[in-house]
Amino acid sequence: MKAIVKYILRNGARDRLYLGVFISLIVAFAVAIFLGSTMLVEQQQTTMVFCAGSSRVILIVGMILFVCLTLNRAFENKEVEFILSKNISRQQFILAYLSGFYLSFIIILIPLLLAIFIVNKVDILGFIIWSVSILLEGLLVICFALLVSLILKNSFSAIMSSFAFYLISRLMGVFVMAIEFPQSLNLTIRSILATILKLFSVLFPRLDLYGQSKWILYGFKDNTHLLMVIIQFIIYFGLLVFMAFHDFKKKQF
Repeated sequence: MKAIVKYILRNGARDRLYLGVFISLIVAFAVAIFLGSTMLVEQQQTTMVFCAGSSRVILIVGMILFVCLTLNRAFENKEVEFILSKNISRQQFILAYLSGFYLSFIIILIPLLLAIFIVNKVDILGFIIWSVSILLEGLLVICFALLVSLILKNSFSAIMSSFAFYLISRLMGVFVMAIEFPQSLNLTIRSILATILKLFSVLFPRLDLYGQSKWILYGFKDNTHLLMVIIQFIIYFGLLVFMAFHDFKKKQF
């Protein structure tokens, strides 16, 4: 497993993942500082919100592309068959790849956290909880991207599915709020739409609850919120890993 993890980390360097994401983060920070300087009030707070929000999206997008393209290349080059011919189980294969991708994510995330901590005045406790929630969010998205890459074996389909998963999960708070529709709508239409949105809220995690910029600015004051994030992460992460194990075990090579 260690060899697979090292191989994925080297793939990140070879594919210019770290360099590309770092350059994107530098540009995002520069744009955030510029936008913050144009504000009449709360310039530093505005800069911090733009930095945290944009860097979060850049990290997730970069990791989705890396996971999907790496796995697609592994299937096309018969690397998967070669690895499975060694003394390694299919569950260990999944865990090794997941660990490698997650370590790549952490390698990129640590300099970002240091930059946010140094550049902006932050609430320490809120910053720690925000950082932990980003770690959990990244692991969920990486695990989903790995799952769809194993199922679809097509990089484009896997990338678009992962983007759709992340977008819907980030908008889930809006969907939940929209369950109470205006009374002007037909009762049947309201019932159908509410059922669809409730179904979405069960199937998709509430990633809008993760990594909220207000925690860095004003601190974290809702322990129930943190408990909800942790429980949700445990449920969805366990489900995604189980699905990956089950699907990969059935594949014939």
